[in-house]
Amino acid sequence: MKFVSEKSLHNNYKHMNKAVQIILGIFIVLLILMLASSSEMLSISELGVLPPGLASQATILVFSSIAIFIFNKKGIIKFNIGKTGIKQIITPILLIVFLLIISEFIFQKILGNTNEEHFASSMSGIQILLIVVFLASISEELLFRGFLQNMLDPLKPIAIHFLKIKLSLPVIISGLLFGLMHFGIISTGASFGFALKLVLVAMIMGMIAGYFQEKHNNFLFAVIVHMSANITGLLL
Repeated sequence: MKFVSEKSLHNNYKHMNKAVQIILGIFIVLLILMLASSSEMLSISELGVLPPGLASQATILVFSSIAIFIFNKKGIIKFNIGKTGIKQIITPILLIVFLLIISEFIFQKILGNTNEEHFASSMSGIQILLIVVFLASISEELLFRGFLQNMLDPLKPIAIHFLKIKLSLPVIISGLLFGLMHFGIISTGASFGFALKLVLVAMIMGMIAGYFQEKHNNFLFAVIVHMSANITGLLL
């Protein structure tokens, strides 16, 4: 007869909890995205006066904040946001701007000119500033970096090392899922080529945002990277 020690049972329970935490994190993200999509469709059919994207981004903002508050309070995740200096944010801003310019050049060579009319084309400058630059940057980062990346924290020891850069699995997964979410722009009439470019760029941006959040243990870096990317993307 084989006896299992109390310590062994505790370790097994701990590992099981980690697996549940990871699955639950991904499930909640998918659920919030479904709610956001539903609210956007409802706003279009019932409240046509709302600017595109406002309902979905507001939904993501509210439910992501609730999820972070609950799981942070229970000690399951550690959500940190703090002050930062100009010198610290210069590097991520310059990096994301440089990579987006290079990416645009590469995609132009491979895919040709994929720029076209999309959901933001009908928005005013103020609407783009408030919804795309500010609201989307904050809400999407709350969901994918503030919540999901922290929920995937048990996977943090698994990482890819490139030069002196360490990309942990939570950073990679949250970045990939964030990018794939952007395929939804096809539903607004965008072409596959335009959507593909947006998805790949979003993946790059998501991983950079996650990397700097993890490096500095500060959610503010993720938002700064996202805002810089959105401004650069709009200009390009």
